[in-house]
Amino acid sequence: MDYLVMRLYTPISSWGTLAVGEDRPTVNYPTRSAVLGLLGAALGIRRSETQKLKDLADSIGIASKTYSEGTILRDYHTIQTPTTSKGVNFFTRKQELQSAKVETILSSRDYREDGLWVVAIWLKPDAQGSKLEHNVDLQQLQYALKHPKFTLYLGRKSCPLSLPLSPQIITANHLKAALDVSINELLADSSKDKSVKNVNELSDRSNRVAQLQTNELIDTMVSDRYLPTTIEYTAINEQNTRLRQVTYHWEGEIDSMFEGAPPVNIFTYNHWDDPTDRKQWQFTQRIGHQWTAYESIDNKEAKEIMSNTPDKEAVL
Repeated sequence: MDYLVMRLYTPISSWGTLAVGEDRPTVNYPTRSAVLGLLGAALGIRRSETQKLKDLADSIGIASKTYSEGTILRDYHTIQTPTTSKGVNFFTRKQELQSAKVETILSSRDYREDGLWVVAIWLKPDAQGSKLEHNVDLQQLQYALKHPKFTLYLGRKSCPLSLPLSPQIITANHLKAALDVSINELLADSSKDKSVKNVNELSDRSNRVAQLQTNELIDTMVSDRYLPTTIEYTAINEQNTRLRQVTYHWEGEIDSMFEGAPPVNIFTYNHWDDPTDRKQWQFTQRIGHQWTAYESIDNKEAKEIMSNTPDKEAVL
């Protein structure tokens, strides 16, 4: 089966969940609504184009793998808003602030700092026919993510991407194999990327330096020594390797994640992140699964991280 796999990283992100009152919390994984919004922005679909958004949502399944859920950042807001008046409508923010009576609302919004996720997208079998008015395929989504029509961000407009998504179409027998693709394999390959291959041929020295610095940033920013990743350090003394905690979230059948029989420690629960109307900001319920496990870090990467981490507690 083919999967479209991409890497999500930004200094701050926010994955909205149920919000009551003034608090706007965030969960620790990319929600279905946020990923659909990312794809819709890349394709150039506007919030008012309800049918296109519905067909996009009905076409694809979404799963994610959390390498680092990041640390919580809380932003405290005071917002001015006009008092409710019967028969009075405000069409712009300027009109609201020019109202005769303005009150102040307090709001707290949560973000995640230095989170790193890999997301896999696939076409649902019952959506690959001609039933939908607006069909999409993985090649179209891949091209759109590389050449987006609208600005891409992770959850809120204040969370722009800091590294390219690097979307790649991968063939795998099960979902876990697609999500377990190495981060390095999602990065620019100098043998395939023309801009990297010809970096020494650039005439301007400053451009060459900038290109090399960008490649170094992409290669090192996703390392465990920079991210708050949960790592089991005792394993390196026993087996000359280390274990890193990762968490998988996916929809659909439980068995779709694994090649064989699924493990017993899978948590299934209801998510309220399936959008029904983006213009009116309405969502419905869906069933999702979660599984947390440890995976080994290869010896080369482990030794490099250990040699560059003077204080192992700094990355926990």
